[in-house]
Amino acid sequence: MLHSRFGVAQAAFSELNDKVQESVSGVRVLKSAGEVERDVDSFENLSSEVMAKNVRVAKIDALYDPTIFGIVGLSYILSVGYGAVLIEQGELTIGQIVSFTAYLALLTWPMLAFGWLFNIVERGRASYDRIERMLAVKPEIQDDRMAATTLAHSEVEVAVRKFAYDETIVLDDVHFRIERGKTIGIVGRTGAGKTTIVRLLTREYDVKDGKIKIGGINIRQVKKSLLMDKIAVVPQDHFLFSDSIANNIAFGRPDASMEEIIEAAKVAEVHEDIVRLPEGYATLVGERGVTLSGGQKQRISIARALMTEADVLILDDALSAVDAKTEESIIEHFRVGNPEQARVIVAHRLSAVEHADEILVIEDGKIVQRGRHELLLQEIGWYRETYDRQQLEAIVEGGGHDEA
Repeated sequence: MLHSRFGVAQAAFSELNDKVQESVSGVRVLKSAGEVERDVDSFENLSSEVMAKNVRVAKIDALYDPTIFGIVGLSYILSVGYGAVLIEQGELTIGQIVSFTAYLALLTWPMLAFGWLFNIVERGRASYDRIERMLAVKPEIQDDRMAATTLAHSEVEVAVRKFAYDETIVLDDVHFRIERGKTIGIVGRTGAGKTTIVRLLTREYDVKDGKIKIGGINIRQVKKSLLMDKIAVVPQDHFLFSDSIANNIAFGRPDASMEEIIEAAKVAEVHEDIVRLPEGYATLVGERGVTLSGGQKQRISIARALMTEADVLILDDALSAVDAKTEESIIEHFRVGNPEQARVIVAHRLSAVEHADEILVIEDGKIVQRGRHELLLQEIGWYRETYDRQQLEAIVEGGGHDEA
């Protein structure tokens, strides 16, 4: 009973922790939506459930001492009562009954200790069962036992015939090559399959109908750790640790010097923002970088990726929160920075891929247009329409600022 009830109580406490973390992380959304009181009510209801489940555990836990003392007391009554009968019948002496009751007294503490030990073991077993179930989950992507541990170079070839989530096909006949020192731009409507390509390159999923090669080797035959040493990704969701800005930038290279950290920050165009903070690079960013703006978090994530000096740099819509001038400066740094590095830029704003050596336009999981910026502007299609619209929006916004 203790085992099952404690397992339920632990699960409820875990749910309460999740609720607290969610509320703290989303406090701005809660306040802006005026949902603070409802969230507090939800927390109180969940706390009451946790308390009730822990009370059920305490009730079982509280039975230990009374049960043990009850058994000990009953043992004294039985031994003295029945011993008196045996003495009267001459089968037992008074000294023997005294010795027997003394032995019973010596057993009291070991029985109490056994009860406490059993209590601790059952609590621990209930907690470990939950941990064991989680540890028993095998990752879908696993290294082959014969996986390559070295790569001579890192040109990437992508040849995906079909890829689907469940039964929904999201990529269909996608072929391209990422050469060293070259930049590939990937653009298209939301949901076209751009981020899926990034996930396949980093082996979040494995390609079953097709191949992705790095350095001429299928990435399914490359150790995941080696693959991630070769590829640096700046994802759409910029996660920063509750640590200093310097440590966040140097996360991939803990041994990096301060000069290297500053250089990476300058390339990412975030150095000036950092030095304006009260403690500069020693500033603690708070949970998930809550004290920084979206653009600052984005550029710090770029600086972190640059610190790894990977052969392939992937920016998954990683310039969306910066202004056009900063975007242009960052891209220019990329172009002159590491001449051997291959770059993949996934973007919604076409100005981020204008300089690319090849631009892929994805629509419904297929490459519908490909070529350099100048060539695509001459073709009738999604790219030219979107570029003209974005240019018009930029002119309108600029005119509004001039009037202001």
